[in-house]
Order: sequence, then C-alpha cells, then structure tokens
Amino acid sequence: MNVRNVRLPSTIQWRWVVLAAISVSYLVVFTQRTGPGVIGDQLQAEFHVSAGVLGTITSIQYLLYMLLQIPIGVYGDKSGPERMLVIGVLLDGVGTLVFTSADTFLWLLVGRAIVGIGDSLIWVNIVLILAKWFAKGRFAAVLAVANTAGSLGSLVTSVPLAAWIAVAGWHMPFRIIGLLLVALAIVDFFVLIVAKRGRGNAQEDLAQITIQRLPIRAMLAKVVRDRLSWSTFCCHFGAMGTYLAMVSLWVVPYFMSVYGVARSEAAWFSLVAFMGALVAGPIIGWVSDRLGDRRRPYFVTQSLGTLAWLTVVVFAGKPPIGLAGVVMFVVGFGCGSSLLTFACIRDHVKPELAGVTSGFANSGGFLSAVLLPVLFGAMIDANGAQGLTVTRQVVQHAYSLAFLLPTIFSVVGVIGSLTLPKGNGAVIADDVTA
Repeated sequence: MNVRNVRLPSTIQWRWVVLAAISVSYLVVFTQRTGPGVIGDQLQAEFHVSAGVLGTITSIQYLLYMLLQIPIGVYGDKSGPERMLVIGVLLDGVGTLVFTSADTFLWLLVGRAIVGIGDSLIWVNIVLILAKWFAKGRFAAVLAVANTAGSLGSLVTSVPLAAWIAVAGWHMPFRIIGLLLVALAIVDFFVLIVAKRGRGNAQEDLAQITIQRLPIRAMLAKVVRDRLSWSTFCCHFGAMGTYLAMVSLWVVPYFMSVYGVARSEAAWFSLVAFMGALVAGPIIGWVSDRLGDRRRPYFVTQSLGTLAWLTVVVFAGKPPIGLAGVVMFVVGFGCGSSLLTFACIRDHVKPELAGVTSGFANSGGFLSAVLLPVLFGAMIDANGAQGLTVTRQVVQHAYSLAFLLPTIFSVVGVIGSLTLPKGNGAVIADDVTA
C-alpha cells in the first residue's frame, strides 16, 4: 500500500483524534497520581518508615510538579506543547518502572520524582493543545472530557487496582502501568507530531489565533501582577490540591485504621470520591458554559468541599459510614470542578499568556498537594497514632485533628472563587470553528 495515497482525516475531524489520544493518555497518567494511596500501608511496612516520612512520597512528586509549572507554561507559550506532552507521558512511564523496581526508600523517591517531572508536563500542555482546536464557547465542555478521563484513571486505582494488588502484589500492576505509559507516549508522538507533519500542518479548516510573543520577564511580570492569576491559584489550591493530597495517600489508610475495614472495602471510598470527580467535569463544564459564568458554580463547589472536610472534624474523626461516603463524593465533585480554573483562564487571558497563567494557577493546586500529605502525616504522628499498641480511639482522635488541615486549605479555594471575574470574558478574539 502506498502511504502517500492514504486519505487522512481533515483538520476538523483530526481534532477528535487528538482529543481521544490526549484523554486516554491522561487516564493512565492519572493512575500514577493516586495509585500509591492504595498501597500506603504496604509501603510503610516494606520500607519501615513513619507516616510523616511516607508523606514525602507524594510530596516530592507534587513539589517537582509545582516548581516546574511556570517554566513549562512559559515554554509551552513560546513553542509547541505537543512535544512536551509526549515527553511527559514517557517520563511518567519510566518513573513508574523505577518506582516498582525500587529496593530502597531512596529509589522509591527517585521513581516518584521522575513521575512528578513527567506529570508536570501533562495538564498545562493539554490545555494549550485543546485551546488550539476548540472554540471558547465549547472549551469547558471539551476540557471536561479530558478531565473526566483523568477521573476514570483515579477510578481504576480504587477497587480494581486494590483487587489486582490483593492477587498479584503491588509490583506487577505498577510495572504493567509503566509499560503502558511508554507505549502511549509513542502513540501520542504519532498523533500529535508525526501525523500532523504528514498532513502538512494543514490548518485551512481552522481560523487562526494570533499569538504575540512576549519576553519571558515581561510575561512573568504580567502574570504575577494579575489578580486573576492569584484568584485561580487559590481556587486550584483549595479544590484540586486537597483532593490529590488525601486520595493519593491518606484516604485508604484512614478508613482502614479508623473504621477497621479491609483494604478492598476502604478502596470503595476512594472510588466514591473518584465518581464525584468523574461526574463533576461534564456537569460543571456544561452548567458554566450555559450560564456564561465560572464564578458562581465554582464558589458553590468550593464551599461544599470545605463543608465536607469540616464534617469529619465535627464528628470527631468518624462520621457515620454513610455520611463518610457522602463526604468523599462531595470532595471528589469539588475536584472535578477545578477544570473551571482553566476555563476561566481561557476566557479572560490573552493567548500569549495562557500557558504561563495556567502553569501559575496549576502550581497552586500542587503546592497544596506538596504541603498537605506531610503535614497530615506529621499531625497523626504528633498525636500518638503510631505503634502496635495504639488503640483505635487514639488513632481516631489523631485523624480528627489532622482533618482540620484540608478544611483550612479548602477555605483558600472559597476565597479564590469569590475573587474571580463575572461572566466568561471577551478578552480573546477567538475565531476558531466550534
């Protein structure tokens, strides 16, 4: 067969191929954000570390993610984001393979650090790529598709992964996920780069967005002085960061320790949180597009998330089991609504600043995810919840105090949502065909 005679999809059709490839990759990438939460107690026992030290596994990943967000946003604005996304997926795979092969806690951290570097290249570049292909009026809904794929990845790391680990141990499942990520990096390279070249970069079906190139220093200065940058930073700090920090490490150990349930049962509560995030993306994206406003729906979901964390504190660390499930769903729903951070940036920020502003806002979520796991673990240790002779009542009391932390962190998100601009903005002259 002569490859040159193969009829490739038009530019309009190809956008759906791009969306599909990005969504599948993000689904598998997201399993590596939340996967360690299923095996937290196993890692603690295998590598003989305290709760506070265990928290560094998540924190080092999210610390690197956070530190790299603004440089990646700058680079994504000044060059194509497609290559960066491919490298990110590849590094996620390599880091996962290092993690699952680790024989010391140091190598465990190295693996998570590589995953953190790779993960830092993913979301901001997804936002930039999709902004090229879809118009502003449809952007929140399309972004919700990718966001929902990530939530499906979280779902995989709840009950299904827990069941798999119960049969095969934790090493083999993580090794297979790592190999799958490497394979997906190859697929993304073809879809986003090779096939685009093969189609001659034909963009006649899409009107172009003109992007003015700004010096890096001027770009950063504009972003740091912009109120919207700090509003979206705070929003992401409260909505995304608290969810990631807790579900990635502490939710399963919490339910096992306080409620005395088995790992597979505890994983169901992670699943409930993931389901909340899963349904939130499409619902909030559609509602905010229909309202033509991001602030009101974001304020509602941020407030509900804060009240959910506070519920655990009010019930002294152990709400009724049914109410605990509602708490987890609401927290997940609040995280799913965090796509409004980037929809708001898409609405109100000029294209030449979209990447760096998205990176700045995204770093807020991951600052929260860096601080919370270690602080949460340290709070548990400080209140005597370690050791073989510790009673369940002591553990429950320690967790009840520790849950004050995600509650306080979520309040920052509420404040951020209150300072967002009304409406969907008219800053960007956007002619891209819907």
